[in-house]
Amino acid sequence: MKSLRPSMAPTVRPQGLGEERSSDASALDARAAPRRSGLAPRRRSAAALLGLGALLSVTEASADVQACLAASESGQHARAAGKLREARERFVVCAAEECPAIVRRDCAQWNAELAQTLPTVVFGARDREGRDLFDVAVSVDGETVVTKLDGKSVTVDPGKHTFRFEAAGFEPVSETALIKEGDRARAIDVTLGGGDPAPPGGGRAEGGHTPYPWIVVGLGAAGVATGAVIVLTSPERPANCNAETQTCTRLPGQSDADFAESQRTAGTSDSQPVVGWIVAGAGAAFVAGGLIWHLLEPTGAEKTSSRVRFAPWTTGQSSGVALGGRF
Repeated sequence: MKSLRPSMAPTVRPQGLGEERSSDASALDARAAPRRSGLAPRRRSAAALLGLGALLSVTEASADVQACLAASESGQHARAAGKLREARERFVVCAAEECPAIVRRDCAQWNAELAQTLPTVVFGARDREGRDLFDVAVSVDGETVVTKLDGKSVTVDPGKHTFRFEAAGFEPVSETALIKEGDRARAIDVTLGGGDPAPPGGGRAEGGHTPYPWIVVGLGAAGVATGAVIVLTSPERPANCNAETQTCTRLPGQSDADFAESQRTAGTSDSQPVVGWIVAGAGAAFVAGGLIWHLLEPTGAEKTSSRVRFAPWTTGQSSGVALGGRF
């Protein structure tokens, strides 16, 4: 009896099916290959740009740090050399927010210390009549620091400095002073003179002299003229009055009124010439004082270092001129 087994028929794959699928996959790969090949350069370019940006950021940050360190170092050198103004400018740079915290903290502290020790001065200028001047340029050791005076303080380095004041119509004046650390609003005042046109009613006359000496001369001349008039108009002594005995004799038939008038006339003839000579002498003293005043009056820059005063005087019986001053 034959056993029956199911016959295992070989599986028959349709021809062309595997080849068709393989060809489809190859086609898809072929179409995707250009896309993948195009993405790779783009990714590399983006990565390069990101790297370049990061490098530039690091470079800029490094440059800022170097600038902060350089400002800190140069500020310390300037401070040690006594150039406090320059040091403070450098410390302001390295105390900025862009600098590292440790550098910023040190620079801020040094800047605060300089604010306490950096000296300041206040400039002032007047003309010879004591009036304030405003359009004045001031230089410190040859460097112009202000072009107008406004009463505000100006920072300077400690040490010996020469301050030069210049204004139109005036001769320049220089003042040397030793400025110390910690000086606050130290006044540097000068008096400018020379070349300033005389204002109405006073001031400098042409040539640098004031008109006041000539006013005194004029008053003196008027006094001399007045004294001369007083002397020349003195009445003659009456014939019945004696100059030596200072007495008058009544003339025969002379009334009491006439006799009294003779006495008054005699007295006037004695006293009026004396008064005239006193007035003339005082006037002459004024004339002499005014001329001396004019001749000795300082002009130009000399006025700032000397003061001469003339004071004519009279007591009614004597007169003269008082001379005083600082040389």
